[in-house]
Amino acid sequence: MHDLDTDLLRCFVTVADDRNFTVAGARLGRSQSAISVRIKKLEDLLGGQLLVRNNQGVSLTEKGKALYPRAKQILNDSERLLAEMARPSVSGRLRIGFLEYVSPHRIPDLLASVQRQLPDADLSFRVGLSRPLLSALKSGELDLALALHDPDSETSAPIIDDPLVWVGPSELQAEGAGNTLALCMMQAPCIYRQAALNSLSDAGTAYREVLTCSSIQSVRSAVMSGLGVSVLGRSCLGEGLKIPQTLQQLGELPVATLSLHGRDPRKTEISRTLKGVFRDILD
Repeated sequence: MHDLDTDLLRCFVTVADDRNFTVAGARLGRSQSAISVRIKKLEDLLGGQLLVRNNQGVSLTEKGKALYPRAKQILNDSERLLAEMARPSVSGRLRIGFLEYVSPHRIPDLLASVQRQLPDADLSFRVGLSRPLLSALKSGELDLALALHDPDSETSAPIIDDPLVWVGPSELQAEGAGNTLALCMMQAPCIYRQAALNSLSDAGTAYREVLTCSSIQSVRSAVMSGLGVSVLGRSCLGEGLKIPQTLQQLGELPVATLSLHGRDPRKTEISRTLKGVFRDILD
């Protein structure tokens, strides 16, 4: 009798979600070859091919399509069981602000995971940018807020680091650093925007701003469509985005630190929960 290793299922689901072995490996802290080995082990165990690599990335076979929803359910059930066995003592109404900068395409998964980890809490979420979230926290509209770290605030407790990277569309050749770059940017003030402009200024690289908006997800979608390139957090990578090697010569970018803000007495348990959720979904 063989046991089904949930780590194999997590590798499979991550590759299926990202449609890319390299990106999945980066999220799981493993090399591309290590991910390939684990996928092959799962395929041998289940008796058939699950994934196919092609020019567009990775696609699911019929067997893979059948496995995917069941694998997701097994992982969710496992997460729920662990949460119930080590259930945090968090209950009552809890209003949490959630910064959209971190993995905007996975926010529904992240929030659903937080709900599963805190089954006794009456949770509500507000997704937005740092300043509005911190303003809502100050006015009493939120109990806690996940926002950019403020080293001068005694209530800013670091949760996760998200290194900033240049991103471009996965199916188009990004422009070289010597050309005029088409940029998709957030409105000022924005640390991603400032990091991009500082990098280009230091390198003496010309640019033109083809999109300015107030949503990270909109910037991400515009880059995926080929409108231009941008600086985003590494957590924003996934299907349709890559790190253009031609832009890495522009120099090192800063790291964005996300912190949990607020004085709610349940903050310690929420911090622990968020760290676990980010580790499981993003690492």
